[in-house]
Amino acid sequence: MTSDHLLMRDIYEVPIDERDLLDMSTVHDYLRVTLGFPEHYGKNLSALHDCLGDVDRPTRLYVMRDATMRPDSRYALEMDRLCKVLLRAARENPLLTVSISTIHWPSEG
Repeated sequence: MTSDHLLMRDIYEVPIDERDLLDMSTVHDYLRVTLGFPEHYGKNLSALHDCLGDVDRPTRLYVMRDATMRPDSRYALEMDRLCKVLLRAARENPLLTVSISTIHWPSEG
């Protein structure tokens, strides 16, 4: 477990920061490693849903969406679909909690 993943009150907290994960392949790799998915994890939304159903400890995924990202960009649309899968999995697995926030990050420079 790295410092980015907190174990608080016996809840494993996993941040998913849209700014740090630049494409869906990176998102899937991050989730596979962070959540301990099997090596044969398929890196697609169906496989993600299946693996989230197997989460067996209290886990909170918190997604930080970037308000500056064009909402019609391919990555933004893919993240929309990913968020829907996360929310559906949380409805089906009582050990999984998902929160999604849109962040207005301060501009750099």
